[in-house]
Amino acid sequence: MKTLRKASKIIDVVVFVAATLAIAGVFYEGMTLKWYDIVGMFVICMDYSFMPATIIHLIVDRKEKMIWFHVFSMVIILIAIVMKISETDYPVITLVLWYFYIWFLYGTIYVKAFWLDK
Repeated sequence: MKTLRKASKIIDVVVFVAATLAIAGVFYEGMTLKWYDIVGMFVICMDYSFMPATIIHLIVDRKEKMIWFHVFSMVIILIAIVMKISETDYPVITLVLWYFYIWFLYGTIYVKAFWLDK
């Protein structure tokens, strides 16, 4: 369990950095009205690091208060998978809200784990 907890701390940083870069990249694209390939890579890194991070947190943090955020995240991930399979359209604002949700959640985890628990 200690190894999994250490892995969760590392992946938390990865998710937070990827979310920060994805949000910054999306807003920069909006400001310049150009599409950049690197922003898509940031988004993919954010999404595909968020999924295992959520699963790891569901295992490691099952007795903490933050577990409900991870349960909510898992439900949202499952809804997103169903929507993707069924090819359901969704408004763009949901993506922006998704990015900020991930950013704030992992920002909170990062601050709690690395600054407040010392």
